[in-house]
Order: sequence, then structure tokens, then C-alpha cells
Amino acid sequence: MTAQDFGDHFTRYALNLRVRYRRVAERSYRPEHGWIRDLNTRGAWVELPERIAARSALAIELDTPAGELPLVAHVAWTCPGLRDAPYLHGLRFTGVTSARRDRLRALLAHETPRVPVRLYCSLSATCEHNGIACPPVPGTIRDLGDSGACVRLSDRVPPGTAVRINTHTPYGPITADTEVVWADPPARLPHGASYRHGLRFLRLDPASDLPLRAFLEGFR
Repeated sequence: MTAQDFGDHFTRYALNLRVRYRRVAERSYRPEHGWIRDLNTRGAWVELPERIAARSALAIELDTPAGELPLVAHVAWTCPGLRDAPYLHGLRFTGVTSARRDRLRALLAHETPRVPVRLYCSLSATCEHNGIACPPVPGTIRDLGDSGACVRLSDRVPPGTAVRINTHTPYGPITADTEVVWADPPARLPHGASYRHGLRFLRLDPASDLPLRAFLEGFR
């Protein structure tokens, strides 16, 4: 894939990439890292364990297959509706050299398909263990595609577990039988944090196909 494939500055590509961060005036990075959720050559959406005020300047390091990639960014916005960690922020890169822009393009070429098939979002959802009589577990969908989703839950669900997920969109409800493909490793999380889970759709409810397509197309 050539660099020209990523010339659309308005297209974001969903990624799952660890990032270290600090305020520009600080000398050391924060002990807790954040996660890149989508990225292009001009900026990123990130989840951080704390809320950083808009217009703050941050020094960040992306944990890429080719090594650490340092960048400087301004916080363009933060999402006030999220009361607990992780907090969603929009970053705009500043002072990006041509060499670092080339590294960003190489990262996108390595990590993403030819079209963005996962879109970052924030949708309330409930998950139920298939075949087990227990109350639905509330969660949040953080990225969504036509083959699966990334969902945050307060309790860790082991990979291989069959889960039925339900969510509502402006275009109608989406219900799917899924399998947990991966989950954050067991750990003692900060207060208010949650575990990320990657779900693969096994069966999408027939009535959910149109709402899913409309939702994805509406965000592209």
C-alpha cells in the first residue's frame, strides 16, 4: 500500500495501539498508559486514565512495531459525558516532521486494511452469556464494524465465551450472537476503569442488518 492511500486527512482508521503521554512541561511519562482508538496523519482519538483539559499540550509516544514514535499534540476536545475512566480525548498533532509523518503513514499501511472497517463510537450495550441464566451486564461499545465490536465491561469475560450483545442506534436496535476473541489480561484496574473485549459476530439478528449498515455508513 502506498502513502497516497492515506492522503484523506478526514478519514480515521480504527487501531488498538498503546500510547504513553505526559504534559509537555513534564519530564517523565505518566505511569498509566492510554490507548489510541483511531488515527490518521493529523490526529487521533485516545482513551486516557484521566481527563486532560482541552487546549493542553501533550508529548506522546506511540508503541509501534517499528519502535516508539514520539509526537506532540494538543487536546482538541474531551468528552464531558464520560464520568469514569477511561476518558475519551481528541488530539491534534503539531509540528510533525516529514520523517515522522512518513512513519505514521507506514504505521497505517501496516496496521489497517485498504478501507476503514471499524469505526470509533460510544454506544451503551448489554451483554448476556449465552446459555446461562444471569442478568444482562451493562457495557459500552467503543468501536464497531460489520464483523464485530470492541466492548468495555466492568468484569472480564474470558476469550471463547459466547455472548449475546444488544445495543440501540438512531437507526434501530442491533442484536448479535458473538464470541469473545480477546480480552484485557486480568489486572487490578484503576477506580472506574473497565476491561476491553473483542467480540466477533457469529450471527447478526436479521432485523439488525439495516440499522448496522445505516449506522456505519452514517459515520463514514
